[in-house]
Amino acid sequence: MDESIAKFNLKDLRGRDARLLQEWIELDTLCSKRKAKAADPFAPSISYIIRRKNAMGLPVEYEIWYRVKSIVGVKDTPAPREPIYGYLHKMRIVLPNNYPAADGNPLFTFITDIWHPNVRSAGSFKGHVCLTIKEMGVMASLKDLVLRVERYLTYQYYHAKNTPPYPEDQNVAEWVREEAEPNGWTRFNQDREEPKPAQVQSTPQTENTEPPKIKVRRI
Repeated sequence: MDESIAKFNLKDLRGRDARLLQEWIELDTLCSKRKAKAADPFAPSISYIIRRKNAMGLPVEYEIWYRVKSIVGVKDTPAPREPIYGYLHKMRIVLPNNYPAADGNPLFTFITDIWHPNVRSAGSFKGHVCLTIKEMGVMASLKDLVLRVERYLTYQYYHAKNTPPYPEDQNVAEWVREEAEPNGWTRFNQDREEPKPAQVQSTPQTENTEPPKIKVRRI
């Protein structure tokens, strides 16, 4: 556990600060359990960096590092365009001042390229993650949402149909429907191909337990 967590006592906090500490403890526990073994740098992992704290010293902005095989783009060729894979993905989480109120949902934004129908791939809102959960700060913990995004990365969860709640990125959704699904490219998480060492970067914290095997479910 992060040693700086120990200086706080959950019983001494109320309201938002209590929630921020609880979220920090849960996220830190998750990442501690999911730390990759040094001997196996390719093992899937989740880790975090605290980018900003409030006046109490509690995190209000995180950077999450996922080490997992995922699609980061497509090849510039005539259709069907084959996917391009990456193995390290970084996402920012910002907790607004009114979090965890119903209108204070956390903001999830990838700062590395991701190719997924629930993530904006281009434009001024590039990287924005649509989690398709109303009132996220009330209905789900940060830990649960971080795990949900991991399932996005492995395409265990995705919504590509042009129906409510609608894909965040229509271009990616069209590629999924018309090119990826017919060629089986959304099932890449079922293989065990290892990345080349040159594609792997060091992370501040890494993990060692593979995520639970979950059947593909479109949302």
